[in-house]
Amino acid sequence: MRFKNVLCVYPYKRELKTVGFLPPIGLEYVASAIEDLVESITVIDLRYEEKPVLSFIDERTDLVLFSINWEADPEFVRDVIRSVPEKITVVAGGRHATVHVAELFQEHPRIDAIARGDGEEIARQIVQKGISPDIDGLSFRSNGQIVHNRNRLLETICWGGYPNRNLRRYKYMVSVDEFTTDVEIDLMLGSRGCPFNCKFCDFKFNPLGEKRRWSVRSPESVVSEIKTISAPIIGFADDIFTADMDWVERVCDLLIEEGIKKKYAINARLEVAKRPDVLEKMYKAGFMAFLMGIESAHDKTLASMNKGFTTAKVREYFETLRRFNIIYHCYFIIGNIGESREEMMDIVRFSHDLGADTLGLSVLRATKYSPLKEMLKGIDHYHIQEDSGKVYSDMLSIDDLQQIRRDVNASFFTLPVILRILKKMIVHRLLTLGRVYRIITFTASRKIKKIAKKRGIRLGNVFK
Repeated sequence: MRFKNVLCVYPYKRELKTVGFLPPIGLEYVASAIEDLVESITVIDLRYEEKPVLSFIDERTDLVLFSINWEADPEFVRDVIRSVPEKITVVAGGRHATVHVAELFQEHPRIDAIARGDGEEIARQIVQKGISPDIDGLSFRSNGQIVHNRNRLLETICWGGYPNRNLRRYKYMVSVDEFTTDVEIDLMLGSRGCPFNCKFCDFKFNPLGEKRRWSVRSPESVVSEIKTISAPIIGFADDIFTADMDWVERVCDLLIEEGIKKKYAINARLEVAKRPDVLEKMYKAGFMAFLMGIESAHDKTLASMNKGFTTAKVREYFETLRRFNIIYHCYFIIGNIGESREEMMDIVRFSHDLGADTLGLSVLRATKYSPLKEMLKGIDHYHIQEDSGKVYSDMLSIDDLQQIRRDVNASFFTLPVILRILKKMIVHRLLTLGRVYRIITFTASRKIKKIAKKRGIRLGNVFK
């Protein structure tokens, strides 16, 4: 059976705050991979649609693909999948679908098959020959049973081109909480996987829990795609963009030679500071924001994580990094094994010393394939919350850890920090007087609404 008319759905109405405004790049890769094989293909993102999924389905539609990457908005997702008519084949994919194959089949009777791992080639084979035992990486229903085909080998990336953004129905704008700016943003990939081996992290594994080799596109291919993107800001969704600084340098050289004027945000390792010559080129080429995992303000924790650096080394790296007006967003973990509340609060002082601009704080989690699970087996007073994977202890509950997270954030954002961020945003042309006015107006109205709500005052349409 060959499928001819395909609907690709990103099935969330509300999503994680930090990524709620970004395009579903994985789904777009899959859609572009099968575009040449089908008569029609439509990609919809339900965060931007008022109409239900059924309004995009007609008598010709024979396949619906769902990208399930998060555990967010489960009731809405369930209702959307359930609404697809019985005569149409439903296939799910994405990281969450891959990790929770059995659970999704049980929760969603309308799902006929699940693509495990990277979906481009699996989707092509499904379109060409239907649900088949010959497709590696596919799980499917058959005579009341769930059949799991053998895993697909994922040693290299299948870069069958890059997403066709003409399939996109929307423009994606940078958003902060409920505030949406007028700045368009896009996503792309330069590589997949991660060559490093931090013990708390499972990015180095593919969604099946298998160690995957870091694989990378050619610099020429990366720059070729950038030239097709209209958005002035591009976020690279790579787990790590700076694994090979010689590769980064070549990308920068090409961007500078081509005269491309865009801004880029990337996941970076602190070791980029070892190459100030490349940092100089990155800044000139438009790299404006580095998202970097530091994780702890204490050497004992960094050593146990196998991070590969000490707090002294971090300080040394930032001596170099502070020479560039790049926005440094630093990730830290709340609830690291063996750390007290006071030691977690040291994140504030340490981040101020470094010159970090913003913080990304998350409670320690042990996901399905995380090496943390092995580490925690012999520690009786630490536990893993069953539904979320969050790690807590007899001394500090998850509520305690969430409060520490709020306390660190509240203590970190002092006036000097805020002014430094604003200065960098102006340097990178992200902030204008008009945008400042909109932000101030939005913030003030939200504050007034909160006060009014507490006092039981009805404001009507004043701030709508």
